[in-house]
Amino acid sequence: MVLNYNGRRYLDRCMEALLAQDLEGGLEVLLVDNASTDGSAEYVRARFPEVHLIESANNLGFAGGNNLGMRHARGRYVVLLNNDTRVRPGWLAALVETASAEPDIGAVTSKVVFMKQPNMIQNAGVLLLSDGSGADRGAGEEDSGQYDRQEEVFGACGCAMLLKREMLEQIGGFDIAFFMYYEDTDLSWRMRLWGWRIVYQPSAVVEHVHSGTSVEWSPFFTFHVDRNRLFMILKNAPPGFVLRSFGWYGWLAAQGAARALFRRGRRPSGGATWPTKASISPVSRARIHLHVLASLMRYLPEMLAKRRRIRRGRRVSEAEIMRWLYARRRWDAR
Repeated sequence: MVLNYNGRRYLDRCMEALLAQDLEGGLEVLLVDNASTDGSAEYVRARFPEVHLIESANNLGFAGGNNLGMRHARGRYVVLLNNDTRVRPGWLAALVETASAEPDIGAVTSKVVFMKQPNMIQNAGVLLLSDGSGADRGAGEEDSGQYDRQEEVFGACGCAMLLKREMLEQIGGFDIAFFMYYEDTDLSWRMRLWGWRIVYQPSAVVEHVHSGTSVEWSPFFTFHVDRNRLFMILKNAPPGFVLRSFGWYGWLAAQGAARALFRRGRRPSGGATWPTKASISPVSRARIHLHVLASLMRYLPEMLAKRRRIRRGRRVSEAEIMRWLYARRRWDAR
């Protein structure tokens, strides 16, 4: 299943590689068009008539668009794929073979490399950092075989992952309140709390443009990353972890407001969650902090209700989840 938003320029490469996949029993290819305005839906209908096209009247974001496709998909396995990708031969078969090996495997994640630098890793599974951030395992490393072993990982990357139908029926799909970003790490955390395992399969290789649809470190990106990380922590983390994370973000918001007032025009330097690649002014950053806090207050009752449901159904101790934490300082030292 491919989610598309104004990505017509990517569709030939993506769909041709996907349709060429050989899978025993066959495969159903769906494309969810998220209210594109570039003629994507019309192009797919004419160019790839074998693809089941699902058109949304509105842009539902990554979370809502993929959930829409999941409701239409008929197979035991639902495989998600970004439109700005090209899968290599054997990709789909490797995912399915891995998922079918053990009943408690809820998701299988691919080896994702950069399209323009296919010898460089973008993602070999998702890490959970000690500050509650998600991170791409292996990101920016030269692919010299260090991630060529199938192994269990904390989370799956939404760019190219398989989800088992039984798992989705038990815990649900993506949280549509996220819209986009962190919905895959949130789903992974929920999976683990409910006793499902996530496996990285290095034979399932995907080449990815990366940020082909969205702009990394834009204000839109930064708002959703900051807010959704806190959504995820509030829903899934132990109480102490929640308090530390929200306290830290409140401190950052206060620090950002002070910078905006007294150091207007200077870019932020340092700070665990301030993006080093951003060209966001202190004033803009302070506004983002305020918007994040306002959105958190708006969604607080909903997120607390979801937290209660998750905790009622969890089958794994918090200690079991926390053992997956990867030190933030170690990550930054890379």
